[in-house]
Amino acid sequence: MRYLALLVFIFLTGCSQYRELFFWQAPEHFPSRFSLYSEVPDDSSEGWSEFRSEDLNKLLDLALEDNFTIKEARARLEQARYAAIKAGADLYPELKAGAGYSYEEQEISGISRTSADTWSLLFTAGYEVDLWQRVRAKRESKLLLEQVSSEDLRAARISVGSELCRSWISYIAAGRQLHLLDTQLALHEKVLGLIVKRFPLGKSSALDIYQEQQIIEKLKGAGIPARARRDLNRHRLALLIGRASVPDKMLQEQELPEISPVPAVGLPADLIAARPDIRAAGLRLKAKEWEIAAARADRLPALKLTASYNAFSADDIGSVFDNWLLNLAANLTGPIFDGSRRRAEVKRVRAEADERLAAYGRTVFTAVKEVEDLLTREDQHRRYLVSLNRQLELNEKTLREARRRYLHGNTGFINVLQQELNSVQLQDDIITTRENMIIARIGLRKALGAEIRSRRLKDERRKAEIGNSISKPMNPEPLNL
Repeated sequence: MRYLALLVFIFLTGCSQYRELFFWQAPEHFPSRFSLYSEVPDDSSEGWSEFRSEDLNKLLDLALEDNFTIKEARARLEQARYAAIKAGADLYPELKAGAGYSYEEQEISGISRTSADTWSLLFTAGYEVDLWQRVRAKRESKLLLEQVSSEDLRAARISVGSELCRSWISYIAAGRQLHLLDTQLALHEKVLGLIVKRFPLGKSSALDIYQEQQIIEKLKGAGIPARARRDLNRHRLALLIGRASVPDKMLQEQELPEISPVPAVGLPADLIAARPDIRAAGLRLKAKEWEIAAARADRLPALKLTASYNAFSADDIGSVFDNWLLNLAANLTGPIFDGSRRRAEVKRVRAEADERLAAYGRTVFTAVKEVEDLLTREDQHRRYLVSLNRQLELNEKTLREARRRYLHGNTGFINVLQQELNSVQLQDDIITTRENMIIARIGLRKALGAEIRSRRLKDERRKAEIGNSISKPMNPEPLNL
């Protein structure tokens, strides 16, 4: 009875070693709202459907299934899952079995000879009583790291999806620039032909011809980097979908999509629940808290129970259970002097927890900064686009007037060329600004943690949910994470 009371006292003392895991709260000076807060509702459930492109949807389906980065993240999730199973195995007894056979033959003074067969079966069991919940703490830490890997997979899906959208937009923008240059090139080649015809009549000069030829060569030169940029983005798209090349049927889109005004971005506090990198940083911090508990428990005595059953026979296997030996033992061992190794381990893990706490705070404030930067950037591009369109309208009026005055001989051809160049540059700037504005919107969706899901995964998830609703009872208990 005395020993039982001692064990109960040790167990209760061990339970007191545990403390509730600490949940990080928003610190002082954490912003309550974004500076460019919008009241416009977000009509998109996932934030990525506003592009409304079948080509993009097909590319996203392929990327979310076959992208190499996503496959690596899935493999890491599997590793973390089995590591958690391995860590929890020590909560259960371990049972081992073994069998043996030996044969002996003995001759006595060359007269008589004896032989014997020996069979044996051995069963051993071992179990560590988790007095201080050290084993449980290790398992909980691994379970949290499994959730970290799950959040990392989600982050990889968002990152790959947003990168694919960026490359797709840049591919279309480069195509639009090439189309603009080709259109202008064809127009200026016609103008050059007209100038050459006017030259014998004295209505144009050699300088006009040279200047027009210079414009044509400039347009041809500008098409080289635009074509290279389009090809590079196509190569990038191929890598993102895990293919050697992208089929032409998936790149039929030729116009940049129209995007809605800046949608409601919520509050900065919403990022803590929405962004997978923030969730992963918080889970890492919680996992480290469990590691602290395990390190503290490792400084206390450990109670291990062992049992063995040994059956043996010297005759035959049929009577092997006639002779047996059962052994039960309990060992309580604890550290007395280890050179402060375990104490140093506790402090080391605590220092790692402090590092995780700082990393968590940095991740949260970085997320807020990213959203603020992207809101500012999109607003800047939107305002600049309005100015460029206005400049283009004024340039068209100036160009028409310059052509009229040139045809009537009131001004030189250089004025027409200058306005032509301004028109081409303004149209190119409009394409680039629209591209940058859409890319800023893509970055904003990524910064807000909007996940991109393939339609194939949606269908599979919907079928699984239907199956679960049929097989599981109504009102199940919530999963405690």
